[in-house]
Amino acid sequence: MSLSDCKYGSNTHTDYTPSLHNLPMAENYGKRPVQTLLDVNTNLDIKWSLRNLRNNSKMKLVSFLMGLTLTFLIMASYILTWDRKGLLLTPPPYQLRPVVILTSTAAVEASSGNYLIDMKLLAKNISSKLEYTPRKVPDEKDVVGTDSNLFSVIPRHFLPGIKSPCWYEEFSSVRSTDLYQRNLFNQHSKTFKTMFDHLRTNFQQHLLHRGSKVFRLRCLPYFYIIGQPKCGTTDLFERLLLHPDVKFNTLKEPHWWTRKRFGHIRLKDGVQESFPVEDYLDLFDLAAQNIQEGISGNSSGDHRTLITGEASASTMWDNHAWRYLSSGREGAKPPFLTQDFIHTVQPGAKIIIILRDPVERLYSGYLYFKMANKSAEDFHQKVVKSVYLFQSCLSEGSLRSCVYDTSLFNSMPVS
Repeated sequence: MSLSDCKYGSNTHTDYTPSLHNLPMAENYGKRPVQTLLDVNTNLDIKWSLRNLRNNSKMKLVSFLMGLTLTFLIMASYILTWDRKGLLLTPPPYQLRPVVILTSTAAVEASSGNYLIDMKLLAKNISSKLEYTPRKVPDEKDVVGTDSNLFSVIPRHFLPGIKSPCWYEEFSSVRSTDLYQRNLFNQHSKTFKTMFDHLRTNFQQHLLHRGSKVFRLRCLPYFYIIGQPKCGTTDLFERLLLHPDVKFNTLKEPHWWTRKRFGHIRLKDGVQESFPVEDYLDLFDLAAQNIQEGISGNSSGDHRTLITGEASASTMWDNHAWRYLSSGREGAKPPFLTQDFIHTVQPGAKIIIILRDPVERLYSGYLYFKMANKSAEDFHQKVVKSVYLFQSCLSEGSLRSCVYDTSLFNSMPVS
């Protein structure tokens, strides 16, 4: 064997390639080269890899085409439905059919739901009811007389130089033994229990000592966000909390002005224990403590500019408890509204009202509050029944009395 044959045929090398093993020997010159087992396995691996590569390429191509098609459909849906403000793939709310409205309660009860509603007639009827004397704002002394405790706890004037409506309240050592334990918000929520435990720990260092008396800083919300359900009050509230001066809010919707101060925790549960105004003020103690740090100079920042607020949407529309202030007179108009109390207590309150397209809001509320068997047809039937009931009330009473009719509100399937 030649020197070159010894060199290339040696097994001292560990890296093999097909070109080295297939070199023709001198005695086999001109014959077909012999492949080793390693060559066969290598060729099979190459073929298998090429086959997998082709399969993967096909799958990637199919996935790309499907994604491109879906993107095209979504873009087309925005373009084709631009004026309707909806997606082509999203079913729109059920288109209400024109119907005739009955003008008596008996006719409504006897109806089978197949009547047509004449929306022009309904609008005309409502317009005729709008021709009334504008509501007279009640005298302040009359409002104060309805709740003497409320107006004895909250003063008529607030501290100057502080943006939030705050004042100093004399603190009794008797309450320090059971601080926050009797708060009804604390008893009905574990979240408040944790927050109140934190406030109780740092409470003493935030007290103001003047001679033999001790005072605590009390605050009301600087702003109130009100509106109808499903109008975006939660979104607006959370966006305002991103501002560095809007802090220390413990609850978005306490519903104190409209419900809890009358003993309504949930409307379906009826009247329970009334939440005193002191329990409502406790919700803003976290803000009050931080504002007190700014006043005392114990804070690096000027916390006197801090504000707090709440966003109980019911403050705008829920006046169902007004009968507690009018001796339960059926059919009467509410003598005082929630807004009257807030204005009397806090004339400079900032009230932010957020509204929405009424049809979209009603449909959104239906989807949110109804638990099962939701459908466009079911929504339509409930709207028709609600319109029947409201129209029947208008035929017998004023618009304001129908709006604040608790029995009517409870009987309407959607509102």
